[in-house]
Amino acid sequence: MHALPHYPFRRPRELDGGPAPRHSVVVVGGGLTGLTLALDLARRGVPVLLLDDDDTVGVRGLASRGICWAQRTLDILERLGVAPRIVAKGVRWNVGRVLCADQPVTSFTLQDQPDLRHNGFANLQQYYVEQYLVEALQAEPLADLRWRSEVTGLAQRDDHVELTVHTPAGDYALEADWLVACDGAFSPCRALMGLAPKVHDRTEDRWIIIDVTVKDCTWAEERWTWLDASGNNGRAVWRHKMADDTWRLDFQLREDEDPHAAATPEAMRRRVQALLGDGLDFDVAWSGAWAYRHECLESMRHGHVLFAGDAAHLVAPFGARGGNGGVQDADNLGWKLALVLQQPGADVDLLLDSYSQERREGALENIRQARRSSRFVYPRGQASVQLWRDAIMALAPTLPWAARLINTGRLSTPSVYRNSPLIEGADAGTALPDVLLDAGGGQSLHRLLGPWFTLLVFGNSAPQALRHPLLQVVAVGPHCDTSGRAALLRQLGVDAGGGEAWLIRPDQHLAARRADAGSFDLQQALAPYSDALHPTTA
Repeated sequence: MHALPHYPFRRPRELDGGPAPRHSVVVVGGGLTGLTLALDLARRGVPVLLLDDDDTVGVRGLASRGICWAQRTLDILERLGVAPRIVAKGVRWNVGRVLCADQPVTSFTLQDQPDLRHNGFANLQQYYVEQYLVEALQAEPLADLRWRSEVTGLAQRDDHVELTVHTPAGDYALEADWLVACDGAFSPCRALMGLAPKVHDRTEDRWIIIDVTVKDCTWAEERWTWLDASGNNGRAVWRHKMADDTWRLDFQLREDEDPHAAATPEAMRRRVQALLGDGLDFDVAWSGAWAYRHECLESMRHGHVLFAGDAAHLVAPFGARGGNGGVQDADNLGWKLALVLQQPGADVDLLLDSYSQERREGALENIRQARRSSRFVYPRGQASVQLWRDAIMALAPTLPWAARLINTGRLSTPSVYRNSPLIEGADAGTALPDVLLDAGGGQSLHRLLGPWFTLLVFGNSAPQALRHPLLQVVAVGPHCDTSGRAALLRQLGVDAGGGEAWLIRPDQHLAARRADAGSFDLQQALAPYSDALHPTTA
């Protein structure tokens, strides 16, 4: 069994008296979202202090929580240098299968797209991902990680935030220009500010996770979903493979079932054997009962305090939208905070309010999708939904259009920022995938993009007059072989003819597109981000 790391508490300098510097950014919470944001900020040259009230990764021992990492998440973590470890340790999968009343109904392939650096999903226990992020942060001189440091007081001032931090060595105060609360579903920072999220719905739908290690397993590395499984009292089950020969089994409980009774060793073994057979040789690696609710803050920014991850929004795990959404929060906020702190003239309110607007829009879309999935998986007495679902399941084995309507969890996809003040045009707002540009797979689209904004010109050259301090100009032609160029044009939906230009944000989302590079007014387009945008020929 994997042994979780434990990180030492180190006495903070604030406890020893003397003047303490104000921190640029304090991130509260060393989970997936907080660690990703802290690493992004440090890589962008922003000093960041991360506080966590625990001394390890994961939650409640070896609880794996999230396990499915989507293509967009892997693209983000590739930029931060962590994705190769996740892919090497984890399990890649593209195929999903659905059964109903124990009979095969349909199967699907998520992405058969070898042109992408990350194709499909990678399954890996969340504590591994967090451990890799911690180790990457430990190598960053601008990152200060403080374990066993609990925020017990929070007060906003006109231009900063004041915190009280409790540690084993005593309490101390610190100040931050900006505070980002990534402290989970029951966010202490949220409570200290008297904020409550809007609850979109609560549910009595309860589940139990049983992570099992299976010896000499020959199961295909695919996602399987059982609806109305006879081995689970006519309720749903999911099965995923993770690292260390471990399989995630999610069993939906009956409405009258006691979760504590279901979690006894004897009850768990009976449940697994009822689904997969008495002859299965397995050990229970971890188990936990869970329920879900959908909620979201009305605003993810409150003055100099911002919220991200579960502290900002909660969504049912159907479709793996929780952890993946938190990584997208961090990816969206990191570059905006960095510009606010590093670029004179940056429009602070526009940038940080756009974070709230864009990521709240993404969170609400995740909630909508998860609610639809939950209704399909178990209609819970909704007769019309039950009849419709039964008809779809009956038709799906022979009719492809019916199979496409099966909704056992629309899997996490990148948010599209259609209504953002930082996006221009109805054909912008999407996140560009990391397309491979050469046969060897070494060069890809994201590796061509600059750390800030990129003007991507679909031609062999770009005018030098378009160069600016926050802008990198990239002509597609010289950087990819024939197959790579074809793959890029196919993935991005661009005609083969040259001249079209795309302005791409630091988070790889398309900000605007033009028929030719010369038609961009880049001075105006980049004005919200800096007042030092004078053309240069450097």
